[in-house]
Amino acid sequence: MIVKAFKYKSGPKSAQRLNLHLWNEKDQRVELFETKNLYVPDSEAGMRVMRCLQQGSKNAEIVFWHIVISPITTLNAIDRARVVNLVVSEFRAETHPLMVWSHNEKPRARQGGGANHLHFVLGHICSVTLRALDMRNYLLRLQKIMAIAAYDIEGMTALTPFHRSIAAYLIKDGRGEVAAWLTDLAAAAPSRRHPRMTDAMRRSAAAVNFALPSFQAELERLWVTDASEEALTDFLSSAGVSARRGDRSPHAILLYRGDLLVGVMNSILRRPSFPVYEEAMLRFPGLFNKPRITVDAPRTSSRHSREAATLRQEKTERLGAVLRDVRRKVLHLTYPRAKPLHETLGAETERIAALKKFTRGIAILEKSIDLLWKDNHWLSAPIEALLEHSKRLVMYDKPSLAAKPSTQEKVQAPPGNEDLASAQDEDEMTVGQLLRP
Repeated sequence: MIVKAFKYKSGPKSAQRLNLHLWNEKDQRVELFETKNLYVPDSEAGMRVMRCLQQGSKNAEIVFWHIVISPITTLNAIDRARVVNLVVSEFRAETHPLMVWSHNEKPRARQGGGANHLHFVLGHICSVTLRALDMRNYLLRLQKIMAIAAYDIEGMTALTPFHRSIAAYLIKDGRGEVAAWLTDLAAAAPSRRHPRMTDAMRRSAAAVNFALPSFQAELERLWVTDASEEALTDFLSSAGVSARRGDRSPHAILLYRGDLLVGVMNSILRRPSFPVYEEAMLRFPGLFNKPRITVDAPRTSSRHSREAATLRQEKTERLGAVLRDVRRKVLHLTYPRAKPLHETLGAETERIAALKKFTRGIAILEKSIDLLWKDNHWLSAPIEALLEHSKRLVMYDKPSLAAKPSTQEKVQAPPGNEDLASAQDEDEMTVGQLLRP
């Protein structure tokens, strides 16, 4: 889970702007998930109450805190309530005014990333004691909460540069298993990847209502799946984007929407510029010879329609929910909260076998989600057929993305490996086990 926190000290106009943002229903469904210690008709009145409490205190300057929590997977109502309770308990804010919004059903711009996130508006002054929140080291404490929530709810997390300090906080709070998990993740983590876009590019694209993250994610998908030149040209034309050579670097491929720079090809793909340029010239020789494209062209094409994106999101959410449960089981087996002093050989063998089984299940589910985002043909196939095909790819390590699913035929094991398949099926998670809630 990713968390951000902002403190509000300014006048009522900034609170009004925030309130409008929290109730913005464009491409999302807004839900006022929870309200505590407030008896007001609407959220704007709740923010006014927080301001009155701040003005009635002696030295407080902060009116309220705006905390944004973005989970990696989509959370249900029970999990969202657990996250709210973690935040309230950490800052001892049981008697402070609180409003929590959930922005749901957000379209995924890339593979991964939950379809909802939470907004907290937490009053800085208590309505009972008129005492202010103790927000010392609030960023590290929020990161610690998110590590616990990721361990208990999602089974995965995004590392931060503060993992050592967070691990120390976790050990102090009696969550040594979460600290051990973070330490192992940090030791095995690859080097950080460069961002695809700058903050200035993101703000400029937002000013003209251009969905820059989804455009760059779809461009990367077309590149990775060996799309044809016609498919790439249709996609760029539908987005109103043209390709140009770099002025200072001749091997840079710049993408412009009118006069707005929306990305550099090698930065979007996160690869060196010269190999990307060479491959682009081989696969798309007419990339720079297209006429100038007007910005008035429709942004979406029939290949990437809203219906396909909705279906992909629904299947991703279904697989992601199962994947989250399996990841949690692996974590609890790997980092038990209370380790037995003397584990018997039989118990250790059972634990290793369960870890092996669940690890294979994770690989199958991850491969299935990867296929959904790389090949649109899997969107119309039954999810059981997708899982069976992913199971074969994981078992035999033979990537065959060109294989197209069929809603009629049943997926069979590769010829000549019937004995191996039957032997491994006894120790493998079945499709029914993966989809069972």
